[in-house]
Amino acid sequence: MYALPYWVLHWLRQAAINARRGNRRTRYLAWSVAAGVANGLMISLGVAFVLVFRSVWWIALPMLALMVLPVVANPLIRFVLVPAGAQRLAYYAGRISRPGADPVAYALCAAAWASRDGAAIAWVEARRDLRLPLGDAEIVTTGLLAAARGDAATARGLLRSVAMIVEDHPAVRELAGEWLACDAAARGAWRELADDASEMRWPATPLTYLLEGVALHRTHAPAAPPARELWARWLLAPRHRVTRALVGEALTCEPDAPDARAQSTGDATGAAPLPHAVAAHLAFEARPATAASLAATVAAWDAALGDAGTRAWLARRALELDAPPGAVERAIGDVAGAVTNDLARRAEAAQLGAPSASGPVGHGLTRRLRHGRLDALEAAFSRWADRRHDGSAHPAIDEWREFVALWTAYQAVVTAGGIELRRLAFPHAFSKGSHMAAWLWNKREEYALSHAISTWLLAEALAVGDAEAIELGHRNCALAVPTRLGRIEH
Repeated sequence: MYALPYWVLHWLRQAAINARRGNRRTRYLAWSVAAGVANGLMISLGVAFVLVFRSVWWIALPMLALMVLPVVANPLIRFVLVPAGAQRLAYYAGRISRPGADPVAYALCAAAWASRDGAAIAWVEARRDLRLPLGDAEIVTTGLLAAARGDAATARGLLRSVAMIVEDHPAVRELAGEWLACDAAARGAWRELADDASEMRWPATPLTYLLEGVALHRTHAPAAPPARELWARWLLAPRHRVTRALVGEALTCEPDAPDARAQSTGDATGAAPLPHAVAAHLAFEARPATAASLAATVAAWDAALGDAGTRAWLARRALELDAPPGAVERAIGDVAGAVTNDLARRAEAAQLGAPSASGPVGHGLTRRLRHGRLDALEAAFSRWADRRHDGSAHPAIDEWREFVALWTAYQAVVTAGGIELRRLAFPHAFSKGSHMAAWLWNKREEYALSHAISTWLLAEALAVGDAEAIELGHRNCALAVPTRLGRIEH
């Protein structure tokens, strides 16, 4: 009976945390304050009970473990155990922090967050591998371990892929979102972070909430919070000395000025087409490749190689050198081939699509990028599907990593190639992906992974308008998915 106020406060605290997970504006601040007040009162009541029974240690110690430690476990993880690299203590603190119905899920992520060396990583991996089937916690754990190894790109891909998984541990998703927010801020990828904030991809911790506000200001988004609210977010977030400068910079930054060099398409002095194309190519080589600069360079070369003056100059040179008939066309073909190869190499590295063009370079670049990327993508999907028959049982997390790599490559190809390339790439991806989804469901009992693949294939089928794939996708996605949090109906 004496503990009833404590459990009422615990209920109110959890209700406040759950409520703020669905908000991104002023109500988030109010719910955070409510959760903080409940936290403080719970600690006070717990300490009071321990003091009352301090002379009876066998009662005082269990009360300390039951009433005080769960409330202080999360701050202990964040401010003490993670900086100290104490992955085992972080694991057990995560388990007692009452993060939800599946405490081991958050505990694994906390331990991965605290891991610093190979022994710690192996310790966490051993516990992760005991949990089957795979869910969002195991994927986030693997992503954080990749970050501990210094592989930020892999960590980024794995953590972002969690959005496709139907199993949803809110505390785990908060941790994934915070890592991605900090990573984006460190890279200066404010647009990426602002998009995450606008679409509410992740439930936000106070630190994520602050960084999202900074990103909205840095990108001058209409939804950017006013200065007073941004400072309120700063007060709620940890690491005040580090984040104060970010807030100050966000409130004083100006819109990015257009790059005059990027608007230049070569020689603006009215030079002849061939020198103009050479100048445009050199400028394209000298700066980071963009879709606009690639299109300008292709247009310049197509204009130069189709120009009557260029052909006349080549004809005169052929006569002077006593070249055989057809030398002009062969020379133009050789130049177009060399230029196309060079531009294709740069476009592939920058994941750029082929611009709309009708000349020899434009046509060659379109064929090169489209067929080369399509062939590579189809070969990768075939290798992935062949894993069903290679005679070895790969760990579930490896199956997911393989899919994430394919999904990333597919997105890059169809983004660069547009809807036409998307329609060409989809049938092979759908055929192989459907077989893998069925295998993962029926043979491996990896229900969340199978459902994620089926959901992605359905979204792609809707995008390209494949009626047969849409019908099959709806049937597959309608299956109830067993998870540790119960069966999820659709």
